[in-house]
Amino acid sequence: MRRQVSGHYDGASSWDNIEATARGGSARRSWYGNAPGGYTNLNPQMLRAMKILAKQGYSFHVTSIAGASHSRGSRHYAGLAFDVDRINGIKVGYGSPYWRKFLNRCRELGATETKGPGDSGHSRHVHAAWPR
Repeated sequence: MRRQVSGHYDGASSWDNIEATARGGSARRSWYGNAPGGYTNLNPQMLRAMKILAKQGYSFHVTSIAGASHSRGSRHYAGLAFDVDRINGIKVGYGSPYWRKFLNRCRELGATETKGPGDSGHSRHVHAAWPR
């Protein structure tokens, strides 16, 4: 995603984070809301998991990595988490067929914090985070 879900364009979108990392740089964090601004490096295990998920046939729409405003102290700000609002072309929600298996696979790949429908603030997206 090239903009934040909030509509902000601040150079810290998930697209921007991946491009900066691919060029050997750091990922920008947003500066609005709870976001601390500045830069962080994206966790290699998280990036590896994203690549494995794609190779295993998942297509997914990443809405946030290090950018956007999240809860204070969020693992997003440390480059350890990503959010997804569509899996295999279907929006994440209680009735969508893929999100539970997707999060289970994230746990198998090392995520220690996984949230989705049924968790407060995650009715329309999933969140996967790796340990600090």
